[in-house]
Amino acid sequence: MDATTLTSMLDFGRARLTGTLDAIEKSGQNVRDVLLWRPGKGRAHIAWQAMHCAASHDRYYNTVALGLPNPSDPALVSAYAGGSVPSDTDPADLTRIRTTLQKHFAEFRDFVSTRTPAQLEEVIGPPDRRRKLGEAVVLMAWHEAHHQGQMHLTWNLYKAAHGIK
Repeated sequence: MDATTLTSMLDFGRARLTGTLDAIEKSGQNVRDVLLWRPGKGRAHIAWQAMHCAASHDRYYNTVALGLPNPSDPALVSAYAGGSVPSDTDPADLTRIRTTLQKHFAEFRDFVSTRTPAQLEEVIGPPDRRRKLGEAVVLMAWHEAHHQGQMHLTWNLYKAAHGIK
């Protein structure tokens, strides 16, 4: 594995995620309504899916890759990391979502872009989830693609439910 290939994977997924946000913004729909619409009872809305990606980058970069005791934004991680419950009064508007996504993605991407092949082979993480750094980056690229897919599906379901072509 090499840093160039891994950052290309991260960039590709991020472009798709921001593309979904761009489509929502340009749709003429009430953006807040779209961001907070749930495709079903107990299902996460688009705002949570996007902020979950930011929280995951923060937590993974700081606590797993760097081995720090805490993420840089504990409130973000508490509200949006795995196991959190999406709020119907989520304060995450499109500007906050974009800013938060960019901040945490940039930190993680910059870190990955400077790793040597030998560093990408180093084993990181807590005892119950140890893996090579390169594998962890692939996991993060897959994770973001998964949630971008959830956002895309939710956006398509919103359009279908509201008679939008």
